[in-house]
Amino acid sequence: MHPDVEELRPKLKEILYDCAVEIRATKAALFLADTPGHFELVTEFGFRGAIRETADVNDPIVDRCGRGRSAFFVNGLAAEPRFSEILFESSTDRLLVAPLYARGKLIGLIDMRDKGGKQPFEKPDLEKAQAIAERLVELFANKNIFGHRVITLSNVAQETAPQEREAERPAMAGTRAVPPAVPPPLEAPPLAPATAAAPPLRTRSARSTGRPEGPGLATLVLDARNAASRIVAPVPETIHESEVTAVREALRSVLLIPGAVIAMFSAFGHLGGLQEIAGRSGVTEEAQRMVQSKLNVWLSRRGEGGGYVRVSVSTPFGTVTPPLAAGQVQKVFTAPLKVADLKGLYLTVVFEGNPERAAHELLGVLHSHLQLVIESAIERRKGAELRVRTAEMLVEPDLSRFPELRRHSEAVAELAESLARYLALSPAEVENARIVGLVHDCGMRLLDYSRLYRKHDLTQEELGFLREHPAVSASLVEPLLGSEIARAVLCHHERVDGRGYPNQLQGDEIPLLSRIVQICDAWVAMTDAETYQPPQAPANALSVILQAAGSQFDAGLASRFNEMIRARG
Repeated sequence: MHPDVEELRPKLKEILYDCAVEIRATKAALFLADTPGHFELVTEFGFRGAIRETADVNDPIVDRCGRGRSAFFVNGLAAEPRFSEILFESSTDRLLVAPLYARGKLIGLIDMRDKGGKQPFEKPDLEKAQAIAERLVELFANKNIFGHRVITLSNVAQETAPQEREAERPAMAGTRAVPPAVPPPLEAPPLAPATAAAPPLRTRSARSTGRPEGPGLATLVLDARNAASRIVAPVPETIHESEVTAVREALRSVLLIPGAVIAMFSAFGHLGGLQEIAGRSGVTEEAQRMVQSKLNVWLSRRGEGGGYVRVSVSTPFGTVTPPLAAGQVQKVFTAPLKVADLKGLYLTVVFEGNPERAAHELLGVLHSHLQLVIESAIERRKGAELRVRTAEMLVEPDLSRFPELRRHSEAVAELAESLARYLALSPAEVENARIVGLVHDCGMRLLDYSRLYRKHDLTQEELGFLREHPAVSASLVEPLLGSEIARAVLCHHERVDGRGYPNQLQGDEIPLLSRIVQICDAWVAMTDAETYQPPQAPANALSVILQAAGSQFDAGLASRFNEMIRARG
């Protein structure tokens, strides 16, 4: 393990004990990455040796953390079968896990077991667990470990040699073609309490810069935070595709019930009406009609209606055996799914024989689990929507005076989201790409943007002043959207050849989201008809990006971006 981790071990243990104090977990273990895809137990309490020493990408907990960046819990050995063995090996039956992410990488996880008083883990525990994880991640912010170089959000200005400044000059800066200059350090004071007046940002005086002093950074952060706190998550009236995706995975678990041959989720009146059918093998149309008929009878007896549905059939365990025929449908059980105030959601399970009592009990457990799965997916979606709205709050209303900057940010966000999808990144990474694209220039509000945006004869001081915008934007973003988004914003003008700013990072040292947004930022700046310079034809803009691949831009990303744009026609 890295020497810096050894040095921090006492502090890591201290923070880990917060799992017992704040969540009442009786056991907790901290795993950190020692090599890519491999995690080592660093410290723990309560397990008394009944915990694995290492974990890798084949570990179901690591796999789940890699698929989603939020904490999750499992209550009961049968609640989610893929975790049953891990729970059994440590003589536990409840699990709460919080992933540790830094600069887009999974660097570790907290594995908590069994809540005091034999209580189940609950939703409020998720926020507490994630907060503890964030406190652990903060310890590594200024350490050169996990393949990261130190990046700070203050004092970010670096002296750049004249030849480096000249080499940077042809590069696109996005909203403004800004060659690097030498601005003084940016010092952002700690945030004041919400009830107190925030101190102004300590920047150069209006007399030295020739610009009016605007509101301080801390004031803007507090204003944005207060505005964001008033955002209320919309009450869901229908499920979304993200919830359906979560249901598909849960139906696979239902099929593990002995004798179960079909697990079917029905959503009448949602997304136009849909049914997700998971079969042990293929399902004949005749068998589908029989199951649907039995469901309709059950609904009629309850005085409830069905409706039109689009049917999707999957076979998560393959199609080794022949398709299920109508004659094999022996027992059909249906129960409503109670999720918030949503109506029209049902789980139907088909057995090819009479299920035993144990199967009935397991069916009840998995029915409850499916309800929790849908509720958790809704909460994740609501959280994602709140993050986007918070990002929009950072751009508006302050930038409403600068419609071209707002349009630029929205265009970069849309293109970054498209490129992330084209690269087949995870849904969480796609969402983060959009957010980084949206807020990457939000700090321009502090940099006399209205006066300098269309000015073509900028002085070296004005160039250096505008060159501060990644640091100002990152400092504005971090308190509201977290360090991962802030660092991606901070690095969106770094170059893979190490001649970017503010930290002269190279290659993979630059966060992936930064490299994505950098290309999209340049494309929009070159092709947008309302930018500061005459727009270029798409073919010319692509040529510029490809010529700068390997120096300014990530070569692989530039190639894939070229493919995506050409595929669009």
